[in-house]
Amino acid sequence: MTQNNRERLRQAQAAAAKQKRLTRIIGVGAAVLAVVIVGVIVGVLFQNQGKAAGSGSITPPNATADNKAIIVNPGKAKSGAPVVELFFDYQCPVCKQFESVYGGALTSLAASGDIELHYRTMSFLDQNLNNDASLRAGIAATCVDVAATEKYSDFHNAIYANQPESEGAGYTDTVLRETIPGTVGITGEALTNFQSCYDKQFTKAFVNGMNDLGTQDMQAINKQVATPTVHVNGKDLPINDIAKVDPTKLGDLITQHA
Repeated sequence: MTQNNRERLRQAQAAAAKQKRLTRIIGVGAAVLAVVIVGVIVGVLFQNQGKAAGSGSITPPNATADNKAIIVNPGKAKSGAPVVELFFDYQCPVCKQFESVYGGALTSLAASGDIELHYRTMSFLDQNLNNDASLRAGIAATCVDVAATEKYSDFHNAIYANQPESEGAGYTDTVLRETIPGTVGITGEALTNFQSCYDKQFTKAFVNGMNDLGTQDMQAINKQVATPTVHVNGKDLPINDIAKVDPTKLGDLITQHA
C-alpha cells in the first residue's frame, strides 16, 4: 500500500470515528430532549388536572354521556335493553324503603343485562331540610365511582343503611368518608383518593348538574319533582304500579312499559 493510500485510509477511519461520536452525541441529546418533553407534557397534564379538580369539575368515569346519571354495571346491557332511570334523594325516607324492596331487583336486572340502569342523584331535599347532606352524600357516592368504581353500588346501598332515623338529621362527614368506606371495603390508595375527592368536593359540580337536569326531566314528564321516580326509556313508570308487583316480576313490568 502506497503512502498516499495509507493516508487516505487513515483519514477515512478518522472521519468514520468522528461520525460515530457525533451520532452517539445526537442520540443521547435526542433521548434527553425526549425525557424533557415528556416531563413537560406530564407536568402540564397534572397542572390541568389540578385546575379541573380545584374547580370541582371531575366527571365520574361511569357517568352517562349527557352527565345526567351514573350507569350501574356499565357495558352489561344487552342490545335493545330498556333504559331505567331511578331518581332518588339520599335523605328521602321513601327512597330508602323503595331501595330495600326493589333495589336488589333493579341491580340484578342491570347485572344480567336485561336493563341499563341509571342512578340519577337528586339533592333538592337540602333546601327543604335546611342542610347539605343530600349533596354531600351524592359527592361521596360519585367520588367512589372515581376512586373505587367496583364499590359504587355497595356504597350507594350503605348510604341508605346509614340514613338517620330522624329526617333532616343528615349525614355526618365521618359517616360518609370513614364509616361507610370501611363497611364496603374501600382501603389503601383507593380510600386515600376517595377521601381527597370528597374533602375537595371534586364532583360537586357534577352532582349539582345531576340535580338540575333531573329537575328539568321530571318536570317535563311528571309535572313535579318527587322521589323516588322511575323512568323507562324516557317515560314514567308510576311508583303505584311498581308497588303492586312482586320484586321478582319487576322485569316484566319494565318490559311492558318499555
